[in-house]
Amino acid sequence: MQKYELVFMLNSQVKDSERKDFLSKFEEEFKKNILQKDDIGLKETSYDVKSIRWNNRMYYVSYYMDLNNDWLDSVKKSLLYSNIIVRYQIFKMDSTQIFFEFEKLQKELQKIVDSRDNKKFGNRVSFLSHPENEKYINWKSIVILKKYLTRFGSIKPRKYTKNRVKTQKKLRKAIIRARGLWLLSFV
Repeated sequence: MQKYELVFMLNSQVKDSERKDFLSKFEEEFKKNILQKDDIGLKETSYDVKSIRWNNRMYYVSYYMDLNNDWLDSVKKSLLYSNIIVRYQIFKMDSTQIFFEFEKLQKELQKIVDSRDNKKFGNRVSFLSHPENEKYINWKSIVILKKYLTRFGSIKPRKYTKNRVKTQKKLRKAIIRARGLWLLSFV
């Protein structure tokens, strides 16, 4: 059995009752595989959804699941034909990764960023260069990930971040995941 994180991006224009029905059916079907649920809620995306202008809000739900290959295929099949789901992503979790709750993580990281901004000198960002802070490398830590992007949207090089190679690779992976979920822009 392998740990996965399944993230739903649900259409915000669908009624709440339909969305709750869909989620309850999904949870009922896979209740023994779901370890934890994070109902992130309505978030603003970086892009317009389904090429409709000014439609840049999505409802996010994240599940921490324990699945094998057969269950993973059945999860994908159950999500195929649904007008409620705009997009979903399945991320394989390492043994070192922690499943965070979005709101708690944002509050915790905002406090850290506010305290560090007072001490900041120049362009260098060195928060993740400390090994005890590597646990915060996650697609949900948007506040920190934005600090590691240039004003043009590219990832800052190791020269400025002072990260180890392993940390920089994890950071790049987290930024790509957040971009795939439309929480960070590409440009």
